[in-house]
Amino acid sequence: MKKESSTRSAFFYLRVVLGVTLGLVGMVLGVFAGRDGALRRPDKPPRYMPAPGGDLQGEAAGLVELQQYWHNRLTFPTGRFDPAWVRAAAVQHARMSAGVPAGVPAPLNPHSALALSTTSFTALGPRPLRMTGCSDRCYNYTTTEGRVNTIAVDPTTTVNGSIVAYLGAVGGGVWKTTNCCSASTRWNVVTDDPLISTTAIANITIDPGNHNTIYVGTGDPNFGSFSMGSQGILKSTNAGATWTVLGANVFGMAYPQPPGQFPEYNAVGKVRVDPNDSNKVLAGTKHGLYFSYDGGVNWTGPCFTNSFETQRQDVTGLELITRRGGNTRIVVAIGHLGFEENGANGANGIYSAMIGSSGCPSFTSIATNANGFVFGNRVIGSPYYTGAQMNAGSGSPFVNHHTGNQLGRIDIAVAPSNSNVIYAQVQSIAKNDNDGCRNSFGCQLGAWASTDGGGTWRYMQGSQGGALRNCQNDAGDYNNNWWSQGVAVDPNNPDRVFFDTFEVWFATRTGTIWNDTTCGFSYNGVGQDNNAGPVHVDQHALAFLPGSSSILAIGNDGGVHGTINANIANQNNKPTWFNMDTGLNTIEFYSGDISGHFANAATPQASGGAQDNGASSVTFTGAPTGPVLWQLGVSGDGFYSRVDPVGTGTTLRFWQGNNDGMLHRCASNCTAQNAPWSDNVSGGSGNWGGDTSSFILPFDIFHGGIPGGDDCPQAGVPGGCGHLIAGTTRVWETISGGNSAFRQSSWYVTNNPVHQNMTKDPASRSYINQVKYSPKYQSVAMVCTNDGNVWIGFNLGSGAQAQANWVDVTGNNTVVPLRPVLGIALDPTVSAANLPVGYAAVGGFNANTPATPGHVFQVTCTANCGSFTWLDKTGDLPDIPVDSIIVNPNQPRQIFAGTDWGVYYTNDITVASPTWQRFENGLPHAMVWDMQIDRGSTTLSVWTRSRGAYVYPLPGASPQPTPRPRPSPTPRP
Repeated sequence: MKKESSTRSAFFYLRVVLGVTLGLVGMVLGVFAGRDGALRRPDKPPRYMPAPGGDLQGEAAGLVELQQYWHNRLTFPTGRFDPAWVRAAAVQHARMSAGVPAGVPAPLNPHSALALSTTSFTALGPRPLRMTGCSDRCYNYTTTEGRVNTIAVDPTTTVNGSIVAYLGAVGGGVWKTTNCCSASTRWNVVTDDPLISTTAIANITIDPGNHNTIYVGTGDPNFGSFSMGSQGILKSTNAGATWTVLGANVFGMAYPQPPGQFPEYNAVGKVRVDPNDSNKVLAGTKHGLYFSYDGGVNWTGPCFTNSFETQRQDVTGLELITRRGGNTRIVVAIGHLGFEENGANGANGIYSAMIGSSGCPSFTSIATNANGFVFGNRVIGSPYYTGAQMNAGSGSPFVNHHTGNQLGRIDIAVAPSNSNVIYAQVQSIAKNDNDGCRNSFGCQLGAWASTDGGGTWRYMQGSQGGALRNCQNDAGDYNNNWWSQGVAVDPNNPDRVFFDTFEVWFATRTGTIWNDTTCGFSYNGVGQDNNAGPVHVDQHALAFLPGSSSILAIGNDGGVHGTINANIANQNNKPTWFNMDTGLNTIEFYSGDISGHFANAATPQASGGAQDNGASSVTFTGAPTGPVLWQLGVSGDGFYSRVDPVGTGTTLRFWQGNNDGMLHRCASNCTAQNAPWSDNVSGGSGNWGGDTSSFILPFDIFHGGIPGGDDCPQAGVPGGCGHLIAGTTRVWETISGGNSAFRQSSWYVTNNPVHQNMTKDPASRSYINQVKYSPKYQSVAMVCTNDGNVWIGFNLGSGAQAQANWVDVTGNNTVVPLRPVLGIALDPTVSAANLPVGYAAVGGFNANTPATPGHVFQVTCTANCGSFTWLDKTGDLPDIPVDSIIVNPNQPRQIFAGTDWGVYYTNDITVASPTWQRFENGLPHAMVWDMQIDRGSTTLSVWTRSRGAYVYPLPGASPQPTPRPRPSPTPRP
């Protein structure tokens, strides 16, 4: 980002899901510069997020800004959120019909590289995304996919090549393989269905008593408000073929917090099944433990491990140990998953109890100053002296490095071959002042080991943040442990253990050196490093094949990797890692675009920006039968991307944005490896004039091609579509995008006066959320802000500063709610440039603006918006955030709305209260932050935050609606 109840299992249809995916906003704070522009390149590529790189203190402040971003998106202006709102929306959704947009089916070119369907979406991928050949200084992680939070390996499948394993993607559901573990491993999604809501997966557990019974904890426990809310626990009794939902009204998505805190979401971060009794299931949440004694039908909780009720009770570690007599011991770690100290970590520690037959057991603390849970030897940059007390489980929250509980996030593991051996890895709250952490929060405090079941502990020397060294012997600490941390013990040797941070480290219980085995930020391909990588950074999952010391799978922000020689790891040797992303389609897009006449082009192209995996593009050739490989263009985190659909005459131009508002252009062979991407060409001397802006800086390009409207110059240099706009708190423009040379100075401010702030509060973190040209007129554009403003601009494209006439059409929010406006669109069929009709897509929930409910609104202007009229066109849409909106140019009554739950459409926006339908054929329920229509109006592209990109050939106008086939499942790879 609670109660005791009885729930019945039900087929996992959306109508029984009481939570919902509400966010996959990544933490996007890296630093990147391109190759050919005016700015000097950094010595190293940007570190992938969500882990701050560069100026860590400034970026720590940036994380707070991101928290505020998510706060505003859902709760502005009141700061309130109630999970009952989501449950009500789920009922609304279930009542809606599903179908196919009306109109004459689009004619399709049989010679096109893509076999599109006129009744369903077609998945484009990336499957996978190729990083090799990225422009200049990029980390080469070969091929990647979206973040993997958890992996579970079937213990009954022991022959490599036929091992069964499951993984959980952050927003893309559960995936299964039956041929692990090698570079040929292929995954298939097992939770897709038109009536199943996409889930964020936190944890997957296989019942020790029945390998066909799988439990899945939903929600994303990582760092609060960017995460997805819990939707309960999924259970399969047939190895993932079908699923039921458990505890949907117990494990609600909301996390209760004191007034004034930004909203945070609950997550079922850990699920465990009693190895002595499969009816006993434990669930660890952000609000304590829950117990079921009947296989998940009924739940008791929350149960707390301590009496410190005012402190956070996040369960970050949960292990079950078989004792003599068939008894089962619980070991629990309480440790807040957050970036900074929050004043409520007093309960953080390690606790133990025995599972009973009902109710909540009584816990005791097993990690204290008295039994050795103290700091080890002081190293350079450590805030602690040798033997400093950690005050685990003391109840006193952190005050400074001398006072209060010093523990942040805690991850634990029990050695499978000796249950008396327990390891604990801990994030530091105090600042580590070493060359890696650079006096920032969230780095490594260290690791402890116990050989007597937690009776006593010993600090593992070499685990201090300041002692970690990467593969080039540089500082290996990094403010990432709040995000990436975990422990896995060799199944056959209790003294061998792997830990993860942004890297995967090998250590021995009594050794003094941690070996960086993945070299994600320091790979050089020489010697042992050649074995280590390249492996994507930010590790989240470690899973041995039970009983094997050799086969280990890891999940990270770039997908999943494996090794079959983990047994060779020591303080010098590294195992050999290979990529295992084949079949996955889990990229987290923010935005994207497609080439002109996409549906009928011989070689259509696409480009999009993704969290953790940069901005990538693709040219479709041949006859692909499904999603294909995409090529990374610019590094860092990718955000907006746009395509000049006319181009130079021999190639199209591509634009891709990444961290810190940077923007890059490619003018030749842009979807190929090693394409000539420019350096940062952002306006305002490369930083948009120091303006406040969204961390996902919005920009747009005028495509042209609408009959009766403006058009781009013919292909050439100069030529093509070269008009672009970008939004900070004001609107920037260039008309030189088609020129041979393009520089930061090619941009100018359109506003008059030039320092006009288009938000409500210039002193706040308000900014422009979205900018869009009119599809028909390059002199007209629309802007929306995160604090509820909407503007329409005229006289753009002059080539001179301060010549546009921007009109505030917000109307004092008397119709458009005072909530974040997330998406906008202008009608492409209006009769004149000065008579625009626009649409606004609104986030948040109606309960926060009860006098002005709604999520979709239409504005109609008189000449130059001298006056304007707003109409609520929400109709029967569910009360959930609408993130994007677009008009079908072929029949402007037909509107598409991209939401937190997928795509809806109406065939007639002109009626007073439009009827909306779900459009789910071929499209999983995923967050849709951007939709684009190509030049030529042949195709709608949809960019999801967890399942890649999709396209649908737009229908033409027709007096009769097309037949509405029943929803069909999303095609499986």
